[in-house]
Amino acid sequence: MLKSFFKRQATNVQRFLGTYDVVKVQSIQQEREYDRVRESVAKQYPGSLALFGHKVYSQTDEDGIIEEIFNRIPNNKRFLEIGIQTGIECNTLHLLLQGWKGTWVEGSEKYCKIIADTLNGLQFKNKLQVVNSFIDRDNILDIFKQADHFFASSQTELDFFSLDIDGNDFYIMEQLLVNGYTPKVVCVEYNAKFRPPLDIRIKYNKTHVWDGTDYQGCSLQSYINLFAAHQYSLVCCNIPGNNAFFVRNEYATLFTLYNATEFYQPCRYHLCPITLAHKPSLHYLKAMLEEQTG
Repeated sequence: MLKSFFKRQATNVQRFLGTYDVVKVQSIQQEREYDRVRESVAKQYPGSLALFGHKVYSQTDEDGIIEEIFNRIPNNKRFLEIGIQTGIECNTLHLLLQGWKGTWVEGSEKYCKIIADTLNGLQFKNKLQVVNSFIDRDNILDIFKQADHFFASSQTELDFFSLDIDGNDFYIMEQLLVNGYTPKVVCVEYNAKFRPPLDIRIKYNKTHVWDGTDYQGCSLQSYINLFAAHQYSLVCCNIPGNNAFFVRNEYATLFTLYNATEFYQPCRYHLCPITLAHKPSLHYLKAMLEEQTG
């Protein structure tokens, strides 16, 4: 019986080490490829914000870019992020741990329940609100109003807005801009299959859900044209080629600007998501909230 027990334990350890080795090799390969691309970008565009990219809790390298942007732009630490899944790999968890305050919006009831269960019913109304809502053109303005109300102060200007819903993103952003909602900084996912100057987007469909094909979102040029009409400038595309960052023109002089073709990064699926040594979690956020509510 003991022999059988130890044999099973040895098998389990072997399986674990095998999985660990695979993750380790993948991580090393990603790091080498990422560094290779970054070196190329540094030679051609030494002022590029993409060079500041690194991952803490973002899916790829967005955390480092966001951090550098707000090292240059004055802010009140207010955010809104739409499309966070379970929150463990999003663009604002790292901001929360740095004292920011804001709203997470997620369309999946299952994911929102996971967040609630993980945070164990903590009253986190002073730092974070989680809204379960499938976003469309009809409800996005109410979501923004709800986020403004959550801030409950005279400093309600939104510093950072991140949007990633794999579909109607362009139309949601358009609805916000034409109605005068202009955050200082916006991060949007673009469809990197289509290089500038191609302006292309999916047809608006209120119930659109991504089917895993290339029919999602819009091209980088579509966003450039939209944001330019509302006094924004593109300041960065991240190295994995999935997110673009725009700032209001009043802050554009704080950054080195290139043209669309120079900013554009192709989608490097092998760098998305970036693999780190340990599985991400909400435990640090939970500990912070426990300390604040204890």
